[in-house]
Amino acid sequence: MFRRLLLFCSLLVSITLLSASSVVAGANGLSGEMSVLSLRGDTSEMTNDQVVELNRVGKWMDRDILKQLKRAGFKVKLIKSRKDFKGPGHLLIIDVVKFKAGNRAARAFIGFGAGSASLDLKYNLLDSRGKSRASWEDGAGSSKGGTYCAQTLNRHVIEKLKEVMK
Repeated sequence: MFRRLLLFCSLLVSITLLSASSVVAGANGLSGEMSVLSLRGDTSEMTNDQVVELNRVGKWMDRDILKQLKRAGFKVKLIKSRKDFKGPGHLLIIDVVKFKAGNRAARAFIGFGAGSASLDLKYNLLDSRGKSRASWEDGAGSSKGGTYCAQTLNRHVIEKLKEVMK
């Protein structure tokens, strides 16, 4: 009798936890399909080292934004060009406006904000027909490096999408 009661209680707890997690996933109001196009902006005035660092930060940012969007409830994919977007769903275009890689040595040895990195991005959210739903710019700086800037901006995107896609 005790084993049956224990089994019943553990089953009840499992069902409760599973249903609570699905409610939390849908509670943010974001769902559907989202394609992401990540552009690196104008790199003509950057040195080769700066372009390499931008590409490193960009690749990290792409992986992180996909993870954040999945966590928010979207079915996501990264596309290489705008013509690859066939719908359905939305297209989020992320373009680098300005990138300052900072100086890793200064960050390591001096600290206190020396050698800080900054990243400014422009976003455009399009619907499945290619019509712009929202467009905005955001920027972040960090004494810890470019990936910390990207992480902050990716969190901001999720909050902005919650506003725009109510």
